[in-house]
Amino acid sequence: MPVFSRFSKYVLAVAQTGSIRSAAEYLNIAPSAVDRQIINAEQELGVRLFERLPHGMRPTSAGEHLVYNLRRWSREFESVQSQIEGLQGLQGGRITVAVGEALAADLLVEVIDAFHEEYPRIVFDIRVVGVGGVREMVLSGNADMGITFMPTGYRVIRIEHSVTLVPGLVMPADHELARRKSIHLRECTQLPIVLPDEAMQIRQNIEYALQKQDITLNPVATANNFSVIRALVKRGIGLAILTQAEAQMELRSGEFVFVPFADKTLEPTLLSLVTSSHPSVTASRFTERLVAMMNDMV
Repeated sequence: MPVFSRFSKYVLAVAQTGSIRSAAEYLNIAPSAVDRQIINAEQELGVRLFERLPHGMRPTSAGEHLVYNLRRWSREFESVQSQIEGLQGLQGGRITVAVGEALAADLLVEVIDAFHEEYPRIVFDIRVVGVGGVREMVLSGNADMGITFMPTGYRVIRIEHSVTLVPGLVMPADHELARRKSIHLRECTQLPIVLPDEAMQIRQNIEYALQKQDITLNPVATANNFSVIRALVKRGIGLAILTQAEAQMELRSGEFVFVPFADKTLEPTLLSLVTSSHPSVTASRFTERLVAMMNDMV
């Protein structure tokens, strides 16, 4: 059952959509054809792959194992195809990048633009995911690489590169504090502060430092979206506590200024680029550009 077979497409479609009918619509074929393939496979393997529920299909343990490996094999096959294209000088293929919302625009757009100029036949698939999702996409083989604040090494994943980012105050370039070389958290108690949401890694680091120093901030706003936080700063509503990663575009243009915190209790954030253990030729080329971009941030 090769990864490009009809069977694998049908199984993955059913697992993704949750029903025979939805999978058939997605594949643009008759539902009976999908159902027949699933039944034949279950008979051949001697195990049930899906539970047939009143309102859909749910993979069994065996089905989940099969779906996981079909996805992994599919990604490996795409990697082989991409490597062959690279060896042939075709400069083609697909690169899937998983990235958190905080980094999606600022870190990738410029790099992709420059890379596309040199390799116009490469297709990018950018997946914006939540906390922990970056690592899981790379682990499952659904992404070639990911940029994450929570790196963890596994057998099928490796930390390609990391940079250390110190939190600080992000403010308009004409603000009276913009000329400061550093600032302390205690000085922020009387400032209009915009904070990231409590679920975000940087906020957790901030709260730990505030607790250690017995400091209380009274933010004018909090948000779980960094675009909203930057917009609040642009409107003059407050100064944001971020790292340089979350405001790269405005910092590079000179619209914002970043003043780092000097507090010893405030832990820096580790931003890492994680990749699969066997990246394709095209993915390796793009990884080099991302590493250079990350180094420019610090």
